[in-house]
Amino acid sequence: MKDFKDFNAFQTLAVFGIIFSIIVQVILLLINKHVDNIWALYPTWITVFIFGTVIKRYIKYDDDHTHHHEHDNI
Repeated sequence: MKDFKDFNAFQTLAVFGIIFSIIVQVILLLINKHVDNIWALYPTWITVFIFGTVIKRYIKYDDDHTHHHEHDNI
C-alpha cells in the first residue's frame, strides 16, 4: 500500500471518507439504527479516489505548499 504522503488531497479525502463511513456503519449497527442507501457512500469515495489518481497521473501540479521562492531586495 502507498504511503499517505504519496496521495494528493482527493485521494486522502477518499481514504478517510471510506474509513469514517465504515466507522459510522459500525456505530449504526451497534445502536440498532438504519440509514437507507448508506452503501452509496462507497462508490462515491471510490470515484473521488479515481478522480484524484487521474489528476495525479495526467495533470502535473505542485502539491507541495511549503515551496518558497527567494526574492531579491532592491
